[in-house]
Amino acid sequence: MGLFSKKTRQLKKRQYDPVQVWLTGENTENILLPAGFTPVTKNEEVRKCIHKIADLVSSMTIMLMQNGETGDKRLKNALSKKIDVYPNHHMIRKNFIYRIVSDMITNGNSVVLPVVKGGLLDNLIIWEARQCSFRGDDETYEIQYKLQTFKPDEVLHFVLVPDDEFCYRGVGFIPVVKDAIANIVQANATKTGFLQSKWRPSLIIKVESDAEGMQIKEEREKILNSYVGDTAAGEPWIVPASEIDVKEIKPLSLQDLAIQDGLQLDKRAVAAAFGVPAYMLGVGTFSKDEYNNFISSVIMPIAKVIEQELSKKITYAPDWYFKFNPKTLYQYDLAELTTHVKEMVNAGMVNRNEGRNYFDLSPVEGLDEFVVLENYIPLDQVGNQNKLNNPAPADNQPPPNNEGGDNNNAQPDSGSQA
Repeated sequence: MGLFSKKTRQLKKRQYDPVQVWLTGENTENILLPAGFTPVTKNEEVRKCIHKIADLVSSMTIMLMQNGETGDKRLKNALSKKIDVYPNHHMIRKNFIYRIVSDMITNGNSVVLPVVKGGLLDNLIIWEARQCSFRGDDETYEIQYKLQTFKPDEVLHFVLVPDDEFCYRGVGFIPVVKDAIANIVQANATKTGFLQSKWRPSLIIKVESDAEGMQIKEEREKILNSYVGDTAAGEPWIVPASEIDVKEIKPLSLQDLAIQDGLQLDKRAVAAAFGVPAYMLGVGTFSKDEYNNFISSVIMPIAKVIEQELSKKITYAPDWYFKFNPKTLYQYDLAELTTHVKEMVNAGMVNRNEGRNYFDLSPVEGLDEFVVLENYIPLDQVGNQNKLNNPAPADNQPPPNNEGGDNNNAQPDSGSQA
């Protein structure tokens, strides 16, 4: 009985822990503790990074290519249209790839079931990533989904950041950003609690009175109203020097607490973990070079995973493969793009209709030939240029006049001097 009473007293003592009472007290629950539970993937910064990556990857055209001896060429057939336009019965390519990339980033894996009818690809169904489980060994593995087991060659399995121990499954980016996200959540909770807290008085008034009188609210209001109630806004107070002492208190700001600086550092840490430029999270300024590097180093590696999995399991010809087109994602200045296209046309690397395509202009008849140099002559006539056939002039001899084409004996103007 004595032991039971001792335990009871210990339990009661723990119930009135002053730290616990302070944390659960009125107007204090939001100062240190974040409200509720929010998954990492629902965090604002994480959602911005996932959206930006998935949005850019899904914006690229998926091209079906064929290997060739002199270079690869693009194929346009029913398979290429299926993958690039309507891979799913209810989703266009933009939304379909967006969902795959989002699952890859958050879960490390995205599994798609191909449906074949009559020997043709009919549908691609995305599975719920959280309901997929993977088990296997060094040789092979199985994918279990809703009590059904599938082999890897029966589905499309897109893996991002392979696991160290089980390389057939991915882990994604979320484990890398958990600590940074925890700091951001805590900083936001502290900032909200600080702004909502009432423990930030701007004035402290010291009066000559006993302590018991100051404990009564009516007495405090009576003293305050005797000086404040009849005073208009902006008028000074006239108080007895021996009875009242008024001191102005400058409250702490978010700048004093360095919360804003710490928050920016945490946002930069999250952006760096995803490889996203910091300005996309509201920190820093836009940089074209940083953005283009983001496309090359983050967007395209994720696109490569999708390209190779589609090429491995969807194409039936050994020399076919899928490829994303990143050309439209890069940031170009209009003047730079114009100069680039002109140089490509002048070098004979693209024809003028292909150059017009850079600016989304329709092709024009007669501009399909490849031309080089400044005269824009067909490639099969490059050797007929006079500048290439005429020998070099001797010293102190003027060069032949080739500006008019084949007419090297043009007469001088009537106004010219002999």
